[in-house]
Amino acid sequence: RQSLMNAALQWVEEGEHISSLSIREVAKRAGVVPTAFYRHFSDVDDLTLNLVDELSKVLRQLMREVRQNRTDPQALIQDSIARYCDYVFRQRVYFVFLTQSMTGGTPLIRQAIRSELQYFANELATDVRHLGLLPNMDQAMLENVALLTINTVANATMELLDLPDGNGAARQQFEKRLKRHLQVIFIGAAHWKTAVAG
Repeated sequence: RQSLMNAALQWVEEGEHISSLSIREVAKRAGVVPTAFYRHFSDVDDLTLNLVDELSKVLRQLMREVRQNRTDPQALIQDSIARYCDYVFRQRVYFVFLTQSMTGGTPLIRQAIRSELQYFANELATDVRHLGLLPNMDQAMLENVALLTINTVANATMELLDLPDGNGAARQQFEKRLKRHLQVIFIGAAHWKTAVAG
């Protein structure tokens, strides 16, 4: 099972699109006969769903740890961005796969990714409420803010993957710009009721 998943990631790492991967190709790369594929997955979409799930579990834990260790909103944003960027560069192929699937995967895979992003947003909303960062915001609006935050980071990941390296000036500029985007979201959210009343 793991060899088949690794073979699919190798396909992506070589510049191919996950949607063009066939069972015969992934089995060949994994060193098994095509019929062995069906012992683990029903089709390529099933394999892809498992890749989405595997990365999501690790990423959930990473972001949960960042949020649990910080109570200052500025440090929370800065540390979350830095650790996320580090993780993207360490696990680059997974994020290339995810960005491919977000824009060009099958409807089933795109829905699975949207569900994972919604899960991240729900966790973020819970943590923001727990930390008292937006105390006057109702739950529905808080969930909107969290989803906007997660979608902003997800969309920025495509730009991050195009950077030439993980430690240069381009990355610093990327992190600074993304931090500003997230600050605008949270500053706007903190003044939401005032703005609507005005």
